[in-house]
Amino acid sequence: MTDNEVAQEIGRRIRHWRTSSPPPKTRRKRQNETGWRPHLTIEELAKATGLTVTTVNKLELGYKSPRIESLLLLAQAFGCEPSELLPRNKHRNSGKADLLIELGAAAASLGAKQLRELIKAARALEPAAT
Repeated sequence: MTDNEVAQEIGRRIRHWRTSSPPPKTRRKRQNETGWRPHLTIEELAKATGLTVTTVNKLELGYKSPRIESLLLLAQAFGCEPSELLPRNKHRNSGKADLLIELGAAAASLGAKQLRELIKAARALEPAAT
């Protein structure tokens, strides 16, 4: 699989999870209103993850590949394992998949805000690029 095909497959999986996830409780009451949808909108997913609407849209359309922290935030919003957002044949036998599973388990106990703070702190510890 090429990088572009991987990004498109991840995008399909994000869309699947977004459209099969129930809307927030605040919107469930408005079922009889015009334009009501029985799933998360891109805006609601962006708000739940802390990602921008543009980023979520580009990820879902397969225009860009998500970073690990984005995968963790998306998986947390969907209530799934981060590896479920990856193509099956791409992450099998991969150390990245194991790391993602480990990070997903650790992230499950954190809120979205705490996860973003942890990622920000981890980035600060990275050595500067030369």
